[in-house]
Amino acid sequence: MSFDAKVFRVLVASPGDVGEERNVIPEIINEWNAVNAINAKLILMPIKWETHSAPLLGDRPQAIINEQLVKDCDLLVGVFWTRIGTNTGISISGTAEEIEQFVELKKPVMLYFSQNPVDPDKIEIDQFTILRAFKEKMRLKGLTESYSSIPDFRQKFSRQLSINIGSIIISSTTITTTTSTTTTTTTAPPPAKPKKNIVSKAALVSVNPLEVSKEKLTPEKVDEYIFKAIDNVKYKNGWADMAAVGIYLKTYTPIDYHDFGFDKLKAFLKSRKILEIKEEQKSLNAKNIDSALIRVNSQSK
Repeated sequence: MSFDAKVFRVLVASPGDVGEERNVIPEIINEWNAVNAINAKLILMPIKWETHSAPLLGDRPQAIINEQLVKDCDLLVGVFWTRIGTNTGISISGTAEEIEQFVELKKPVMLYFSQNPVDPDKIEIDQFTILRAFKEKMRLKGLTESYSSIPDFRQKFSRQLSINIGSIIISSTTITTTTSTTTTTTTAPPPAKPKKNIVSKAALVSVNPLEVSKEKLTPEKVDEYIFKAIDNVKYKNGWADMAAVGIYLKTYTPIDYHDFGFDKLKAFLKSRKILEIKEEQKSLNAKNIDSALIRVNSQSK
């Protein structure tokens, strides 16, 4: 028997290393529909770029996905493990851009970070470094969740989806009730056309090097950026991979030593006189030192 219901679109957002989770999310959503749709008069529709986007030319790929999928979705479920994704030219990745757009529009976002073990040799250090910084940024914006396995993710997402959808239903009901009881004895003037909300590219990322490249860098400012980079990528013992520090500087500050290579970055950091550096040779086939760890000298701050 048919019934009337509202449809809420749920966007599944993630890089490509969480394929199992991307399959679990629609399964949980369909389970919620089977149990609750008739009574709640609400249907959740999982939206994925694989099934709901279509090829189209004329703009950058993420902008097309935003237009086809993101703008009309009501809830976003984001999942990360070891990768952040591919830079879009506006944000550090397509997934990050989708999340930032939802946050900007004050739409609900459910964000999950996997703690599932991974082979260290399969980690892309630049991806993992940027992901760690993004994770810290998101923690400042609200409540995120972590999980240790697929069964753990399934259990947490199922329970927390019900909690958030319950809040959405209450909010929707409140808006409908308020609208239905509004007096009609006077004629309200037509609503003013809202001003277009222009969001600069720099506002979509924590720091966009292209936007701040003209900043005058004093030695003190450079040191401040280095302190921040090490603090964001360091291990529990205070040491940080020099390569990770270089990637952080390039991604989140106007200091770009990407083209200098390992040796020149090392020479630059040594010149700051604020760091302790220890060199390692991780590869037995390497002719020269191929890795280095750095930490802030305790007497530098």
